[in-house]
Amino acid sequence: MKFNFAILERLEVQIIMLKFLTFLIFFITFNQVQAKDNNNRLSVGLGIFNYMEDGSPPHNDQSGMINLELHSGRKMFNLIKPFAGFLGTNENAYYAYGGFGIDGYYGKKKNFVVTPSLACGYYKDGKEIKAGNPLEFYIGIDMFYRFKNNARIGVGIFHISNADSGKKNPGSETLVLKYQIPIGR
Repeated sequence: MKFNFAILERLEVQIIMLKFLTFLIFFITFNQVQAKDNNNRLSVGLGIFNYMEDGSPPHNDQSGMINLELHSGRKMFNLIKPFAGFLGTNENAYYAYGGFGIDGYYGKKKNFVVTPSLACGYYKDGKEIKAGNPLEFYIGIDMFYRFKNNARIGVGIFHISNADSGKKNPGSETLVLKYQIPIGR
């Protein structure tokens, strides 16, 4: 009888995400930070890298990931907000990037936020997907619920690709649970 370690790894990722969610609920409940929505924001996320299992075997596996981003509160052209980020996987892939996003506010209290974003950056291959080029582009969308203290919780989905600038272009989709807190000012 052969043991399937992939099930164990996915269970470990789910346990980590459950712990992270518990921490977020505790932090949101007791956080008394009051801020305007034009402050800088720190974003922390956990998710699944390459969740659609793109690439060619043996480099098409999913992996757990952590995502850190710093979003500027300053707008360019009264619309676009710059950000910088980093993601790392448990299979030693890393991606450092910078780009721009646009916050769209919805709902009666404008507490639902949808943020499409574009970025580019440096990607280092890990044990999973081989990107084909260190220069990778990022396109994604985040959907958040914004609390009264302007902290946000939500999900993001983004695609990383070299836009056919390398020998191959497998691309990768990432699904991430994010928590953002206002910082500064």
